[in-house]
Amino acid sequence: MTTIVLNLQRVRERITTACVAAGRDPACVRLLAVSKTFGADAVMEALLAGQRAFGENYIAEGVEKIL
Repeated sequence: MTTIVLNLQRVRERITTACVAAGRDPACVRLLAVSKTFGADAVMEALLAGQRAFGENYIAEGVEKIL
């Protein structure tokens, strides 16, 4: 497994743990991955690992990564 995949797993586990402790449904929390300093390969890796929401500073940079 790659660092990106492992990091996503760890963050998702932390979200689930925090939600359970707070009495919230983990499905109500959305993870927004910030991709502004990563290339298209890293974004694709996260996408293949199930990440669907990404944040970018500039539309043009985001478009380059998804096309």
